[in-house]
Amino acid sequence: MSEAARSTTDGSTSASTRGRPPGATRKGLETRVRIIKGAREALEEGGMEALTTRRIAASAGVKLATLHYYFDSKESLLLAVLEDLIADMEVAYRQDVALPEAPEDRVEALIRASWRYIQRTRDKQIAQTELTLYALRTKGSEWLAARQYNAYIDFYGNLVFEDDSDQELRRIGRAVARQMLIGIDGIILQSYALQDLSASNDDIEALIIAMRGYLRRLMAEHGRAR
Repeated sequence: MSEAARSTTDGSTSASTRGRPPGATRKGLETRVRIIKGAREALEEGGMEALTTRRIAASAGVKLATLHYYFDSKESLLLAVLEDLIADMEVAYRQDVALPEAPEDRVEALIRASWRYIQRTRDKQIAQTELTLYALRTKGSEWLAARQYNAYIDFYGNLVFEDDSDQELRRIGRAVARQMLIGIDGIILQSYALQDLSASNDDIEALIIAMRGYLRRLMAEHGRAR
C-alpha cells in the first residue's frame, strides 16, 4: 500500500482519501507534476534510453514505489509527458503572437510562431520525435503515436478555426493542420541535420505560401458547396 493511502494517525485508510485516484489531493497533484517534469527532463536530456524509472524518480525527488503508484505503466507516463509538452507549446504560441482574424493570416502566424518555438526548443523537438519512434517501434504502444499526432492536429486545427461549432470548418482546420505538420516535421529534421538556418528560413516561407494557397482552395470549395 502507498503512503498516500494510509491514515496519518492509525494506519487505516481515511474516509477523505478512500476511493480517490492518484493525484486527487493537492499534494498528490504536486507529486504527479514533479514526476512528469522529471520524465520530461530525462527524455529531453538523454532520450528514450535515459527514461528509466530510477532516473525519473531521482529527478522528481520521489521513491520508486510512489512513481509506480501514480503511473502504472511507461505508456501512461509518456502520455502524461506528451500532454504536458502540448500544453507548454500552446502557452508559448499564445504568448508569442496574437493570432489575426483572417484564417490565412492565422495559418501564417502559426507557422512563424511554430518556427520560433522550434528554434529555441531543440531538445524538446528531438524528444518528441523519439517519443513517436518509440511508440511505432514498440508492439502494443502504437496507439500512443496516433494519440500524439491527433493531439498535434487538433492543436493546430483549433487555432486555425477557434470556433469549432461548424463541422466543415473543423474538417478544413484539421486538413490544413495535417499539411502544416508534414512540412514542419520535415523542416525540423532537415534544419537540425544540415544546420543551414538560411535554407530553413526559405523552407518556412515556402510552407507558408503552400498552406495559404491550400486553405484558400479548401475555403473556395466550401463556399461552392454551400
